[in-house]
Amino acid sequence: MVEMPISDEASALIKGSYDLHIHSAPDVMPRKANDLEFARRAAAAGMGGIMLKSHYVCTADRATLVNEVVQGTKAFGALTLNHAVGALNPIAVDIAGRSGARLVWFPTVDAEHEVAYQVANPGGKKAYWYTIQQELKEKGMSRPPFSILGEDGKLIPAVKPVLEVIAAHDMILSTGHVGPAEVMALVKAAKEIGVKRILVCHPEFPSINMPLDMQIEAARMGALMERCFTTPFSGKISWEAILHNIRAVGPAASVISTDLGQPAGPWPDKGMAEFAQRLLDADFTPKEVRLMMVENPGRLVNL
Repeated sequence: MVEMPISDEASALIKGSYDLHIHSAPDVMPRKANDLEFARRAAAAGMGGIMLKSHYVCTADRATLVNEVVQGTKAFGALTLNHAVGALNPIAVDIAGRSGARLVWFPTVDAEHEVAYQVANPGGKKAYWYTIQQELKEKGMSRPPFSILGEDGKLIPAVKPVLEVIAAHDMILSTGHVGPAEVMALVKAAKEIGVKRILVCHPEFPSINMPLDMQIEAARMGALMERCFTTPFSGKISWEAILHNIRAVGPAASVISTDLGQPAGPWPDKGMAEFAQRLLDADFTPKEVRLMMVENPGRLVNL
């Protein structure tokens, strides 16, 4: 893995930044490092904070402990609404909110749209979590993936109580790995219920592949688009395409995250710096870069 040369300007631009998508250990999947090491590196790079993601458990308690140990940055906890926590479970969301979690992801590994994509690509490399899902199925412990839309194309009733709890705790709603039609329905309902902080989870991810016109419409409704480093870095989309999407929707509606933590991937602070460099090389201004890396995510975590 050859590292891209990073200018002093790009390195300086990530100071105060927030990476709202880091996969850290402890986890049921192999990770590059644990919460503490990621936080220490973020602090050394001058980053404002990191969001700890697990597909299976709430990370709010872990974030609290990290913040007792590591100074100079802030760790944030989150919850993902997969079957491991009861899926669309408002009780789990409320307890997470009471515990200080700042973000709730809608389903990822148990999203019907995501699982269908994995099944439809038998020749492609399967996500590590898909292996875990298959092992659970073989043990008779799996539950079917689900859509948040009913057969009538409307959100299922279980969504509303979850959104109400997210709004009550003023947490960030992230759309997870649900499909584009689900994203649009979710953003609309969240706005109507009073959710103030909405993040569309990596819309360029192949299993989501959210059309640009939908991204623009979701942004008009107040949602921010999460542009993740791993998506172009791993070749799932070209750098040119993701930079085009950012420009089309606008930096004001974009947030830069990394989605890193994979054992063979770069460190998240390095990923943030490379993203900053690529934005500068594509003629985005330093002010626009800071908007996407510092101001927009900082506003989401309410800092």
